[in-house]
Amino acid sequence: MSSTLKKTSGPKGLPILGNLHQIKIDQLHQYVENWVEEHGEVYQIKLGPTKFTVITNPEIIQKVLKARPDDFLRLQKMDKVLRAEGVHGVFNAEGEDWKVHRRIIAKGLDVKHQQQFFPSIIKTLERFHLKIEGYCERNENYCIQNDLLRFTVDVTSSLVFGEEMNTLEQEGGVIQEHMEKLFPMIFKRINSPFQFHKIYKTKKDKEFDAALLEVDKLINQFIKIGRERIDANPNLKVEPENLLESIIVAAEEENVFSDKEIKGNLLTLLMAGEDTTAHSVAWAIYLLAQYPEIQELLHKEATSVIENSNFLTEYSKITELAYTEAVINESMRLKPVAPLLLMEPAKDVTINNYLFKKGEKLMMNSRYAAVHNDHFTDGNTFKPERWMRKMEHKCPMHNLDAYLPFGSGPRFCPGKNLAMLEMKLILSMIFKNYKIELITKPSEVTEIMAFTMMASNFEIKISKR
Repeated sequence: MSSTLKKTSGPKGLPILGNLHQIKIDQLHQYVENWVEEHGEVYQIKLGPTKFTVITNPEIIQKVLKARPDDFLRLQKMDKVLRAEGVHGVFNAEGEDWKVHRRIIAKGLDVKHQQQFFPSIIKTLERFHLKIEGYCERNENYCIQNDLLRFTVDVTSSLVFGEEMNTLEQEGGVIQEHMEKLFPMIFKRINSPFQFHKIYKTKKDKEFDAALLEVDKLINQFIKIGRERIDANPNLKVEPENLLESIIVAAEEENVFSDKEIKGNLLTLLMAGEDTTAHSVAWAIYLLAQYPEIQELLHKEATSVIENSNFLTEYSKITELAYTEAVINESMRLKPVAPLLLMEPAKDVTINNYLFKKGEKLMMNSRYAAVHNDHFTDGNTFKPERWMRKMEHKCPMHNLDAYLPFGSGPRFCPGKNLAMLEMKLILSMIFKNYKIELITKPSEVTEIMAFTMMASNFEIKISKR
C-alpha cells in the first residue's frame, strides 16, 4: 500500500510558529538529524506557516537529484531570494535556461583552464605559505579560517575574472570581509517564514545591503575591464582566456545572457568558489589537528610527492596525493558544507512509495546517512583509510550513494575539480612543512549553518617540522 506525505509524522509544533520555537536556524541541519530516530527517514516539520518534508534516506535523495531538472527544482523561494539580491546564474537557473548557463560555466572550469591557470594558483599558494610561516615564526595562535577564505577568493578571481586580487597580503577592507556577510543573511531569508527586511531593516540587514553593494561594484568593474580587453584583442572572442570573457562573448554573440545574468553568474562563482572550498579545508584542519598520526601520514605522502619544494609546483603530480584525497573525502563525509538541499517537485512524483506533490517543499539532509553505520563502517569515526583501495576490507560498509559533497545527477557541482585541486594543494603544503594542534577545545567548535555549514572560529598552533 502506498504511503503519501499526509501519512508522515513529525515533531509537534505550535499554531502559527510550527516548530520554530524548537530550533535555531543556524543549526537547522542538526535539529532535522536529531528528529530522525523518532519520526523516521521521511517526516514533516513546519517553520512558521511553511511546511517542509524532511528526507534523510539516501536512496530517495539520489532519485530526486537524478530526476532533475525535469521532475524536481530548487525551492522557488530560494530562487526568489537569490534573484532579489542579484543572483541569477548556474546555481539557481532551471530547465533550458540552466543548460545554457551550465554549458558555458562548465567549460570555463574544465581541466584545460585549470592547467592554464595553475601557475597563478601556485603564486597564491606561495603567498599563503609565507603567511603561515609568519605565524609559525612568531609562535602565535592562528585562526586560519579567514586566510582560507582569502586564498579561495584570490584563486577564484584569477580563474574567473583574470584579475589578481591578492587579498592574502592585504589588511582590512578586502572583498572577503564583505562577502562573509552575504551567505548567512541569504540563508536566514530563505528559511524565515516572514520577510521582515522588506518592512524594517535591522543593523545586519543594512550591513548586508552595504556588503552586496561593494561586491556589485567590484563585479561591474571586472565586467568593464573584461569588455575592454576583448575590444582591444578580438582574438579573445575566439579563445577567451577566463570565465568572464567566455560569458561576455556568449552574451554578445550568442545572445544567451542578459547583463543581469552576466553579473548573477559572476556573483555565484565568486561566492560559491570562496565559501564552500574554504570551509571544507577549515573542517579538515579542525579534524586533523586532533589526529597527529594522520598528520604524519599526510607528511609522508607530501614529502614523497613534493620532494624538496615547500609545495606542489607540478600539475601532473596532483593525482599522486591519494591519501590527501582520502583525508578530504573523509572530512567532507563527516562535515559536509552543504548538508541541506531544498527542492520541490515540478509535478507529482512517487518515489519509494512516497508521493511528493507538485510544489511540496522538500528539505533533504545528506549528512545523516553519511555518518550512519548502516552506510559507513564506524560512521562517526574519522578514518581516511576507508577511501584507500587497499583498506576497503577494513571498512566493508561503504555506500557512496550516501556521500554527496558535490551533489549528484545532472546538477552535479561543476566546480568539483577546482575545489579538489585547491584542497589538495593547501593540505599538502601545510603538512609537508608543519605540525598543527588545536588550541580551542573541540567541544567549543560548533557547526554554523549559513547557506554553507561552517565551523565557528577556532585557533590552532602551527609548528615547523
